[in-house]
Amino acid sequence: MMITNKIIFDNLISGIENTRVSYICIGINFILLESDNGCGLAQTPSRNTAGCSEIRQAGNLIEMPLKEIATWVRSKNPIEIAIGMAAINASYNRYDLKGRNENGLSTLSNLKGPITTIGRFPGLSKYISNARVIEQEPKPGEYGVIDTNKLISDSEGVVITSSTLTNKTIGPILELAKHKIVCLVGPSTPLVPSLFNLGINVLAGTLITDLEHMKTHILEGGAVKSMKNYSTFKTLIPE
Repeated sequence: MMITNKIIFDNLISGIENTRVSYICIGINFILLESDNGCGLAQTPSRNTAGCSEIRQAGNLIEMPLKEIATWVRSKNPIEIAIGMAAINASYNRYDLKGRNENGLSTLSNLKGPITTIGRFPGLSKYISNARVIEQEPKPGEYGVIDTNKLISDSEGVVITSSTLTNKTIGPILELAKHKIVCLVGPSTPLVPSLFNLGINVLAGTLITDLEHMKTHILEGGAVKSMKNYSTFKTLIPE
C-alpha cells in the first residue's frame, strides 16, 4: 500500500468521537482546542503562508461538532488545516492517556546506523549523536530538503516533526521511510495507535497538565520551549 496524505487523514478522522468543543484559541505560534475528552495542539502557520486566508465560521467555531472541525485538515487554507489538526489531537490526546512519560527521541538512541531527522529538535544531541538534520532553511552542518531522498534511503531511523501533518508533506516522507524505524515527534502528534499501521513505530507527543496556564501561554505567543512548564511528554510504541 502506498502511504498518502489522504490515507493518513482518513485514518485519523474515522476514529474521532463527535464530542463537544469547549474552548479554542489561536495564538501566533500555536493553536489550542479543548474537547470534553482532551486538548489538542497544532502549530499556527505564518500569516503570509500561501493560501492562508480568513477562517470560515470565525466566531462560531465553538458551536461546531469536533469531528466537523477535524475534517478541516482536508482544507486548502493552511490556518484551517492547523485548526483541524488541533481538533484531531483534542480527540486522541486525552488527559488520561496511558503511555511512557519520556521524550520520544530517546527511543532511537540505541540505533547503530544513521538517523535522519525531518526538522530541527531542541536537545536532539542529548538523545541522538549521529543525526543528520533536514530543514527548509538549513543552518551550517544541516541539510536541505533536496537531500531528503538520499539521506532517508541509507538511514536506520527517521525522526519526523509532526508539523509535516499540517504542511501535508508527511505522506511522501513516510513512503520514503518504509522499512525504517520511524518516530513522529512534536506537540501536534496525534497519539493514536492506528498510525502504527502506516509505517510509524513511535508516536511522541504532548499532553497538557495545566490547562489554564497553557491557554494563557498560547494566547501570549508562547512556543515549544516553555510549553514543558504546562505539559508532559507522552510516548506510545506498539506492544
